[in-house]
Amino acid sequence: MALCRELAASGLPVEASTLRMWRIGQKAPVYADSLAVLAFLERRWGLEPGYFRRRLPHPARATKGQSMPGISSAERRRLAWHLPDDFDRLPPKDQEEILEWVRRVVVTGATDYRRYQANAARHRFAVRFPALQGVRRCSDEGGLAERRSGGTIIAPPRLAQEMAALLAFKTATLSPAGYRRRGTWGAETASQKVEHFGLLFGALAAPPEGPVRGFGAPVSSLTFALLTAPAVWDWYLQWRERRRGFYTAWEVDMLSIAVALTGEEAGWIAQTPALADRLEAIPGLVSVDDVQAIREDWPAACARLHRFALARSKEIARIAQVHHDPFEPILTVLEADSPVGEYRKIADEVLALRPCPRRYPLAAAESARAYLMIRLGLHLGFRQKNLRQLLVSPKDQAPRTERRLRDQARGELRWSERDAGWEVFVPANAFKNAKSSFFNGRPFRLLLPDIGGLYREIDDYVGVHRPRLLGRAPDPGTFFVKTVKASRSEAAYDQNTFYEAWRWIIQRYGIYNPYTGRGAIPGLLPHGPHSIRDVLATHILKQTGSYEQASYAIQDTPETVAQHYGRSCRRTRRP
Repeated sequence: MALCRELAASGLPVEASTLRMWRIGQKAPVYADSLAVLAFLERRWGLEPGYFRRRLPHPARATKGQSMPGISSAERRRLAWHLPDDFDRLPPKDQEEILEWVRRVVVTGATDYRRYQANAARHRFAVRFPALQGVRRCSDEGGLAERRSGGTIIAPPRLAQEMAALLAFKTATLSPAGYRRRGTWGAETASQKVEHFGLLFGALAAPPEGPVRGFGAPVSSLTFALLTAPAVWDWYLQWRERRRGFYTAWEVDMLSIAVALTGEEAGWIAQTPALADRLEAIPGLVSVDDVQAIREDWPAACARLHRFALARSKEIARIAQVHHDPFEPILTVLEADSPVGEYRKIADEVLALRPCPRRYPLAAAESARAYLMIRLGLHLGFRQKNLRQLLVSPKDQAPRTERRLRDQARGELRWSERDAGWEVFVPANAFKNAKSSFFNGRPFRLLLPDIGGLYREIDDYVGVHRPRLLGRAPDPGTFFVKTVKASRSEAAYDQNTFYEAWRWIIQRYGIYNPYTGRGAIPGLLPHGPHSIRDVLATHILKQTGSYEQASYAIQDTPETVAQHYGRSCRRTRRP
């Protein structure tokens, strides 16, 4: 009771029963006022700041009850973890400083590219293909209303059919009858191309008076036949240059697609003359005479565009600039003597803030998943696709055969009885650079080292945490699965959700926050899983000076490593 009176006299009233429940572990303080009581007790008994907070059963829980007037509830939830426990009691000037830092460094990432991305994301303009992208379908009226105000629109049926035909042409095991083809698209490439064409058509349809400043072409006039008109490409290329302020390799890549599609021997557009019947004049872009000329001689129109795209790509390649420096968010890690050791601090931070699995089983499962994402990423050096599609075979289950994995183009984490350890086995065709001399047709196999209790963490995740994350959802078979909730029945990660999951780990555990004392690495910025390859390759180069050794670590060739990471080492080398 004396302690309660002392707390009340200090402006921190608390019931004796509450203190007792805290002491016996029946309840834990989570609100800002309660955490202020813990801070008072630390000062009263001469303990180091944060002594009690680190011993809470859920030290990674955000403080509740913080007052943030003028901030939406959605943003409040996003910011809460990154604010100090005494945020409410700080002067308004200090609160504004903290909020500005969190928004700039943690939420958006303080790079020019991130700022451009954040600004561009406010004004959406793409054409979406629901049947091809898994996008929720809306009514035509809703799509047209979005068009008038900018925003995303749904592809008209004719354009959607053309996109589906192009995908069938580029993804089928055998080329369609009557068509010639060079090369195919995998699922990831196909999804990317759908998105890129959606941006092109979306820019053409966006209103010129809106923030996107598109061309304002009628939605009904959108067709792949437009891509045979050089004026359409010139407008789109210049529109992108105006938005960014310069040309990038992205425009060169789009032009290379135009070259491939209009090639005389294997181009899909060149082999689909029926598209000409769908071409309509668009005032200020494609004239009636242009339409007539294209319809009268489709092969000549495709050949003309083919030559135009080749010439334009060479011109732009000479002046293209790098907008996104992949090393910038992790530069503080690359500059360390041991980049892998520096990045490993993120995994250690996850363990330090892991909640009690008995009282918070789901939060503990998410923590275990975050830890293993970082650890396996550092050990494997995989691209995002190979890491998120990695399958798992528990110890009591027979591993999948190499042929089955080759058919699925996926790797597997499985228990090796011969080596008494967890191994990762991936067929060569699962990798983006499968035809590289690195593989030479051989599969990738790596026995994971049992360092820092890695095997124990994998066993607990596979046996306890992963089933908890799945709940009642169907098991996709992948090692990493999403937290399945009532509003989310799909447990498998896709490209976007896996990127966001990794970025969330970096925001919460990786970036050192001077206002809360949490986070592992000062100067780190938000980034995705591909950066792990930069960390691993740079680490090997610093330790050995060998491009060949670095190429082994990330399943690539010494030539590629020298071209990409040689610049990294020169930039990060200290005087």
